[in-house]
Amino acid sequence: MEENKSLLRSIIPSELLEPNWRLWSFVILIVASMSALIVLPVKSFDGYVDPFYSPTVLLVPVAGLLRLTCYAFRKNYHRHLFKHPLDCTTSARGDSETRSYSGETKFFRLENAHRYFVYAGIAILPFFYYDMVGSITYAGGLTLRLGSVLMAAEVVALTLWLASCHSIRHLVGGRTDCYGCEFAGNKKNAVWRGQSYLNRHHELLAWAGLILIVAVDLYLRGLAAGMPIDATILRIV
Repeated sequence: MEENKSLLRSIIPSELLEPNWRLWSFVILIVASMSALIVLPVKSFDGYVDPFYSPTVLLVPVAGLLRLTCYAFRKNYHRHLFKHPLDCTTSARGDSETRSYSGETKFFRLENAHRYFVYAGIAILPFFYYDMVGSITYAGGLTLRLGSVLMAAEVVALTLWLASCHSIRHLVGGRTDCYGCEFAGNKKNAVWRGQSYLNRHHELLAWAGLILIVAVDLYLRGLAAGMPIDATILRIV
């Protein structure tokens, strides 16, 4: 038994094995949220399709792992759930100079699979565009409503989040050591610089996309409950 415990501790960081109210409250919140989506579904309403129930639901585990391993999110849960690694070591923040680095080590090596989950994220993205366009063309002609605007904002945020990903940065800038040297003015250099600008706002875009997914879900639930919150902005028959 003791040997099994020692083996487990050699693979999984102690911060996952020891009591951690931040971690377990986060786990409980996730489980409760997913349970609510299953027990209280609002799949579609008046031409709108809930982002949690579109065809992307078939790849929810992959989409979840994409976000869980994202650099923007892993920084937050490493610091706030596990309190390590922090951006600086201070005893006031509960860290220690003698504590070994825990990022992307042992169990967390799985985070490096993020570069592969990105391809799944790219494959999922067109479904969000399809649902957004469907909310505009559902009645024939074009009907632009407040919900459609929210869905369009969601799609844009998700697209920019994926485009700003560190793995995408590697794809567009790989195999080149110096972009300011002989490649100056090169088209590849221009793409890399554009992606670098987005990459600086990666965390903001990650949270914006996540918040908008939840906002669209809550908006549709409000409509299904009879709340008069939708409005037609433009209609072309």
